[in-house]
Amino acid sequence: MIMVVRRPRAGSFWSGLLAGLSPAGFVRHFWRRREVLATFARIEFLSRYHGAQLGFLWGLVSPLATLAVYTFVFSVVFKARWAGGAGHDGGITGYALILFTGLAIFEVFAGSVNRTPRLLTENVNFIKKVLFPLEILPVGILCAAILESFISLGLVALGVLITTGSLSWTIVFAPLAYIPLTMFTLGICWLLAPVGVFLKDLGNMVAVAVQLYFFATPILYPLSAVPEPYRHLLALNPLHPVVDHLRRTIIWGQMPDWTALALVTLASALVMLAGYAFFMSVKRLFADAV
Repeated sequence: MIMVVRRPRAGSFWSGLLAGLSPAGFVRHFWRRREVLATFARIEFLSRYHGAQLGFLWGLVSPLATLAVYTFVFSVVFKARWAGGAGHDGGITGYALILFTGLAIFEVFAGSVNRTPRLLTENVNFIKKVLFPLEILPVGILCAAILESFISLGLVALGVLITTGSLSWTIVFAPLAYIPLTMFTLGICWLLAPVGVFLKDLGNMVAVAVQLYFFATPILYPLSAVPEPYRHLLALNPLHPVVDHLRRTIIWGQMPDWTALALVTLASALVMLAGYAFFMSVKRLFADAV
């Protein structure tokens, strides 16, 4: 049987692309679909623990187990210490809090991006429904991942409170990190989801790329420990200022680096709009491909 894929008219493709690049249109589009989005995000979050004996506690067990392994290997075995912070830059406890903050943020990106290549093929019924807004599927996955990260960061704040006896008022700026994180992750997901429909091996390639990206992000080590020739290259990583922002505001009690936060937010917004425009331009091809 030969599958025939209908090619969209050039005009409709470019009009869809330009429409997707409009920030105002983007906001209106998702505001009108907020109820569907909230429902899908809730279902996605609850389905992660459906039938599990420990329920939501698995959202803590997994990251805590990962934290224990990394902390033991790098802080105990390799005697790694964190330089550049204040108050929590030495000792196993300080290293664990700094590490856990990075893991909580990276898991939002990794969990969403790793799921994306198979997201559309796992929801064929939605693809067949012409009026269903497929673009909300990656958003729902991301929202569920963010809710889990809130739990992890709550543990970080609790750890800082226990070890120091207080929390810095700069913690009020911590949620700002989720603005560029959300936009950057969504942009990548909207770029990858359509490709996953046509390229079945994409999931395996993305898993490898995400693993490499983890070690290219200053999570296990401070940026100052990177040799000078590579330091500026790793500083361009969009997740670096996001992780650094949370460590500053929650752990070290420092003010945000407003310049870095503004730049990464702008760059992430461009990635998000480009990914959304690409998704909306090719979504009409999904029904013929699955």
